[in-house]
Amino acid sequence: MEFSPLVPALSGKTRSEGDAVKSINSLCVLFYDADGNLAYHRPLTAGGTSGVPDTYVVTDSARVSDTESVTPHADLTMSVPYGRYYIYVVANMGDLSGYADRIKTVSGLKSLPLRWNSDDISANGQMLGHFCDDKTIEDTAPLLTIDKKNTTFHSWIRRAASKVTVAYDGSKLEEGVFIYLKSVQIKDIPLNCPLGDSNEPGENDRLITNGETITYGTGTNYDEFWPARITKGRAYYPYDKDTYGLSADAHTEKAEALYFYENMQGEGESKKQDWKDPGHITYPEGNDPSKPGFKDNKKYGTYIEVKAFYRSINSDRVGSGDIVYRFMLGKDTEKDYNAERNHHYRLTLKFNRYANDVDWHIDYEEEMPGVEIPDPYFISYLYNHSMMLPFKINTGSYKVDKIVAHIDSNAWAPYNPDKDFEYCKEADPDVYPNFPADRWKGFLSLKKTVGLNIDDNGVFENKKLGDREYPYVDNGNLVGSLDSGQYRVVTDPEAKTVTYHIPLFTREKLLVTTTSLTGNNPYEAYRRKAVLNLDVKLKDAENNLRIVKAKTHIMQVRRITNPKGVWRRHDNIKPFRVVLKHRLSETAKDYSTFTSEGPWKAYVVTGDRQTIHLDGDTVKGSTGTPVDFKIRFKGCGEKETRCAIIRVEYNNYSCYHLIFVCQGSAPIELIKGGAKWHLCNMRTGTEEAGQPTEEGSMFKFGNWDTPIDAKSNVNDLGNWNTRNVQPKDFANHANTDFIIAGKSGTMKWSEIRAANHSGEFVNPVVNGKEIQVATYEDYAALLGDSSIAQGYGVLYGDDADSTLSDVDEVYGYCYDNEGKGYGMRGCFVYNKSLTDSHGGRNVFFPMGRSGYGHRKHSEIELWKNKEKFTAVLRYSAGQTQVIGNPTGRPLFYDFYKRPGATYWLGKRFGSETRGTIGWDINYYTLDFNILGINNLFDNPFKPGSSTDKENLEDVSHACFVRCIEKKQSSR
Repeated sequence: MEFSPLVPALSGKTRSEGDAVKSINSLCVLFYDADGNLAYHRPLTAGGTSGVPDTYVVTDSARVSDTESVTPHADLTMSVPYGRYYIYVVANMGDLSGYADRIKTVSGLKSLPLRWNSDDISANGQMLGHFCDDKTIEDTAPLLTIDKKNTTFHSWIRRAASKVTVAYDGSKLEEGVFIYLKSVQIKDIPLNCPLGDSNEPGENDRLITNGETITYGTGTNYDEFWPARITKGRAYYPYDKDTYGLSADAHTEKAEALYFYENMQGEGESKKQDWKDPGHITYPEGNDPSKPGFKDNKKYGTYIEVKAFYRSINSDRVGSGDIVYRFMLGKDTEKDYNAERNHHYRLTLKFNRYANDVDWHIDYEEEMPGVEIPDPYFISYLYNHSMMLPFKINTGSYKVDKIVAHIDSNAWAPYNPDKDFEYCKEADPDVYPNFPADRWKGFLSLKKTVGLNIDDNGVFENKKLGDREYPYVDNGNLVGSLDSGQYRVVTDPEAKTVTYHIPLFTREKLLVTTTSLTGNNPYEAYRRKAVLNLDVKLKDAENNLRIVKAKTHIMQVRRITNPKGVWRRHDNIKPFRVVLKHRLSETAKDYSTFTSEGPWKAYVVTGDRQTIHLDGDTVKGSTGTPVDFKIRFKGCGEKETRCAIIRVEYNNYSCYHLIFVCQGSAPIELIKGGAKWHLCNMRTGTEEAGQPTEEGSMFKFGNWDTPIDAKSNVNDLGNWNTRNVQPKDFANHANTDFIIAGKSGTMKWSEIRAANHSGEFVNPVVNGKEIQVATYEDYAALLGDSSIAQGYGVLYGDDADSTLSDVDEVYGYCYDNEGKGYGMRGCFVYNKSLTDSHGGRNVFFPMGRSGYGHRKHSEIELWKNKEKFTAVLRYSAGQTQVIGNPTGRPLFYDFYKRPGATYWLGKRFGSETRGTIGWDINYYTLDFNILGINNLFDNPFKPGSSTDKENLEDVSHACFVRCIEKKQSSR
């Protein structure tokens, strides 16, 4: 006797596994005479060995069916008198003693009533079969003759139940459309079913409204971490973890399944929802359970219901909300409504364009009048950037008058940080609701703010950066002030919708100098949040006003620093694979690859498009996919340097990231007629670092002879992935033996000499050529030129193949093989011009693998520091712990542990008491600015002194040094 595999149908975590009704727990064989009356009733005993009378032995048999690879096989033996019989076999109903009267005839046997057990699905595994004289499957039992010993017959038995597996295909979705699957349930399954007769429920039969449910996700956090999300780029569920295509196991026997009794409802109307008039729903009231169209006029049929959350940020059809899909079961997707027993229904829900597929009933409604606005919507982490926010107004019988927008809250602080993350919580209104929610401190503006630095709330409010009106204009073109930012309105009279596209802006890099408040997100691990309120003012035919309110959260995305740049030697044409990554917490061991919330693209925006290029002018990716592409290099001359900037637009093109690319080692101008910058830091007084990712050595001022080697400038905490930086973690190195670059010995800090601040670095000679240390004028020219900007992040060098994840590797380049292929954090100074011949040129300033490109001579009693440490490796020159009363300058709260670097000028600029002698690169607040004498020399003057001659020597800190080509006037 063979167990009949499920018949595949509809090819195209539940309590029940896919093989829940597969086992054979009991067998009973019934012999009926030629008139259909019971002759013999033989319950069989399980176990034993083959050939023992009235027993059976179950084994597994391999099958060619793709729905069940293995099914049970039972060998049974019994002794009966010669004669002619219809022979039936029943599984999983015990010895049938409770049905003695019903099983006296074949018709009675087939009509045995079964009742669905919702609490134990495996209890619904009742089966019926009949014997034949060969393995041919016949629909009706043949009259068999037993007229000799050892007669062999064969039987296939079939379940009364069937199952359905459901998969999902979003390959035809539009970009920017998201489906968050919540559950799938089988509905209206028969409560009763005859063992062998066709089950055709009608008005006198009861249906179980709610059958089994497979739950995919719970809650309302509809984001990239939802366990079952469908997008155009990640189109399938369940999916193959390697290819993201539809899983090969989506419809196999082990796939999660929903079970039900047979329900035969015959043929009916087309299941297509627009079968009468393509493009128009045949039953407009089809989502009303009391209407015939709800179940395609098959009132007693069984159907599948999928619940999901729908979100579209596609500007052609903005919308969001709960959505329900329903499909009537049957043997095809057209007109058959027979959910036959012993079948495996393999159903694939194919979402079409905006997730509306007319082959399924769709229950999704929008308010009328109402506003559909993406929530949340993302804006770039970069300062001075913009995006267009789309939102749709369902007008109904009204007309749009204007939109009034208001930034309700505008955060400087991180959004939803880890509870252990230290920051200025005292100034965060989300933590302390009574703290003033000053909009002027945040990143978002409704108007352009380029060149607008503010000092207080009044300027923000007076210029109405957080409030704006958008009158209705019916032309589809950009309208409004160029200075403030133009908007666009698109009207669809047939659909009775008006779609606005309004510009939103991130603000200046530096908002208030004394606080370091910034329009750029300073946090790698956290987003920042602003709340935007809209008042949509509508008027009816009598000019009566109606206001519809809407709200959305504008999220400034995490700051992306990995990767930020790639460098290649002039003759290296090895491509580099870019995969954008971010950190999910401040102490995360690894960077994580993220997916774009909407389509993305990458292209060379400025610079040399011949030497540095992508696979085509523009590389594109779909919604829900990682930003993943290759940068290719053509090579250049040994004495050349070629540069380009790649712009990545992701999250529906609303967010931007720049990647700075450079090939070659020759010095370059960043601005016409300006200094020719060398690409590497100094390693010794006569040698530069081997490539831009190498940090070089730290020098005391004016001293080329005893540079502190990079191997001595390592983080006091060791591996970065174990850090939770505290003030005590910055060690005293007064007695440390520092490796001296280019020499075999070591020296202590006190043995390394320094000039006073009236001294200077003499011009070094490298490879036989005299060069010079960059001066104040050279750095200031970069700071003052409108075409020059800075970017901060990780550079990968000549020996790197792709973006790395481990923090120690991402930050840890070293000049020996220990750091081969690793990255280095720092600052990219670049020419942003799209038209100038110097556009795209960039120079990288590393800050060291420790993250702290600065050693302090000694601590003094400032900032509440009571200990005097020497040669401390820390970026902050003064702050040694969190500051008191930080609410007025929240980003300086824990400045003591933030990364950055300092670079020496060739000589002091300005007065002997208040002059500039170094350059500051602040990786956290993105500052690129001067450093005064008191920042890089400890107590530089003797008490009462006022002349250079009395300036103290040997009190300088240690910093990096960058050189330029020697100028004609330089000695």
